Amino acid sequence: MAMEDKVLGLKGYIVNFRIGSKGHNPRWRQIIVRFDLPEDVKPDNLIGRTVELRWKNKVFKGRIYKKHGKHCVRVFFKTPPPGQVLLGNYDLKIVK
Repeated sequence: MAMEDKVLGLKGYIVNFRIGSKGHNPRWRQIIVRFDLPEDVKPDNLIGRTVELRWKNKVFKGRIYKKHGKHCVRVFFKTPPPGQVLLGNYDLKIVK
């Protein structure tokens, strides 16, 4: 099975917005996301993938650009999603 088949459609959840060094300067377009990965897929394999976040009737598209720790990645969105996405009522998955 190819890596493409394993990665497409993976669902993830938002951990937090990326916060500045003093803790009071969030970067609203950058979000830390954790995916439920199969055993043979690592977060390094996700870099460059496109992510789609559906919240209510809006769609926010972003790109995974860097690994964040051992299990998470950073996603950079074109349009910043609202802070309510931290509450967990959304659909976030890899589409490309």
